[in-house]
Formats: sequence, structure tokens, C-alpha cells
Amino acid sequence: MVRTRRRADGAARGQARGGVGRPGGIGGIGGVAAGVGLGQIARSNLGGSYTRPITGQGLYNQGAWIRSDFGHYDCFHDNWWNNYPGAWRAAGWIGAAAVWNAATWDNCYGFCGYPAEPVYYDYGSNVVYESDCVYVHGASVGTQAQYAQQAIVIADTGKEAAASKEEEWLSLGVFAMIQGERTDSNDLFQLAVNKAGTIRGNFYNVLSDTTLPVYGAVDKKTQRAAWTVGDRKEPLYETGFANLTKSETTMMVHFGKNRSQQWTLIRVEQPEATK
Repeated sequence: MVRTRRRADGAARGQARGGVGRPGGIGGIGGVAAGVGLGQIARSNLGGSYTRPITGQGLYNQGAWIRSDFGHYDCFHDNWWNNYPGAWRAAGWIGAAAVWNAATWDNCYGFCGYPAEPVYYDYGSNVVYESDCVYVHGASVGTQAQYAQQAIVIADTGKEAAASKEEEWLSLGVFAMIQGERTDSNDLFQLAVNKAGTIRGNFYNVLSDTTLPVYGAVDKKTQRAAWTVGDRKEPLYETGFANLTKSETTMMVHFGKNRSQQWTLIRVEQPEATK
């Protein structure tokens, strides 16, 4: 009975968001089953590029559903790190609270020395893919390939950066990544940034029980954050640096330069009882 009710509620939410899930929308392009792993994510998304408007209430509702069923608070604890010796962790972090703590924008701009005014990239709203062009606040900023190339440069800059685990790192928190209307996730990002804007962390797939390090950066001028996983050049993930201080945010996933799709990150904070 519970599962049936949730499916019905999910359908209602999809209608409220103005077409998400209709043919050609998020749900209509080769969806990804939860927990299939990074390689399957890259192989199973054969659709074209798109952005779709999602209301703030729609994002909030999806975040609430993700958190209500989230059962992976055992990740990124001391015992978890012991099981994955290749996972990335700042040397100064002790205990799960240091990893799961969610950063605020005041934390981020002060730590990195950025302007106090945040720049938000709300894909489907103020960042829109239309035909082969990308528009930011209604102004064309180039082709889809050019926009993706910019993200590639940002991520590569971070991967090549000499960033030591021993330096000071600010935890950005833990995020569940989802596509379309899903209300569960087994694909987790744990992210951190240093004072130079270099991003490190881990991608963890719960069902395959595998983890890979994250490499990326924040572009100080545009405040775009982009990163890749392990040795892979794609998929490449991006959102605004300030977006990573939100409870829920849209993001873009680039499968090369000519295919980019709008996904969602849901920040998950650890309950006091599990710390």
C-alpha cells in the first residue's frame, strides 16, 4: 500500500512541475535505475541535451522524499573509511561530523576569498538549453559544446592542482544525485573545497559498494563548480558553487561536449542520533 501511494504522489508532483516526465522531458529519456554505477550512468543516457523548469516547491518536495527514505548514514564514518583505503579524506577530519557538515555561503565565500554576493546556476530557470545554444539570464553564452568545454577546463584545472590532504579543507557535505522524478538514490557525492577553490571528495555507489575519488574546481570568476570521478573524463558534473550550499539544487551532467542533461543534487545532513 505504501509503495502504491508513493507512486501516485510522485505522479502528482510530476504534473505540478509543468511537464517533467512527459515524452521528451526528464522522465522520457532513458532513465537510470538507482545504484547502477558510474559506468552504467554513462552508457544508459542516450537522449539529447535538455533543461526543464522545476519550481522551488517541486525541488523541496523531491528533497523531502529522498531524505525520508535515506538509509546510508553509515557512509563516511571512521569504519567506512577503513573499508575503502583508496577513498579521499582530509587529514584533519576526525569523526563523521567533519564530513557530513553542510557549508553555508558565508562559510564558502569567506574561506575561499570570493565576493560576498553568491552566483546561483538554476538550470532550467536562469540557465537554459535551447536548440544548440545556452542562455544565462536570457543572454546567449555560446553553443552547448562551448559551455560544456568551459566546464571541462574547470574540472581539469582542479584535477591537475597540487592539493594536499594535509592542508585546510572545508566540507561541503554529502549529496544524493538523482535523475528525473526518482524519490530514492544510491549515488552519493561527498565534497570538499580548499582555499584555492580545488574540489576533492568521493563518489560512492551504494548498491555496487564502490567508491572513487572526485577531482574538480570552482572557477572564481564565474563561480561554476565542475568535477569528474576517478580517471573518467565523463560524465562531468557541474553546478554553481553557491548551489552546493542549498538543500536541493539542479545540476548539469555532461556526457561529452554535445550531450548534457539536467539532474538534481539533494543535500543530506546526518541526524544527531547517527553522529
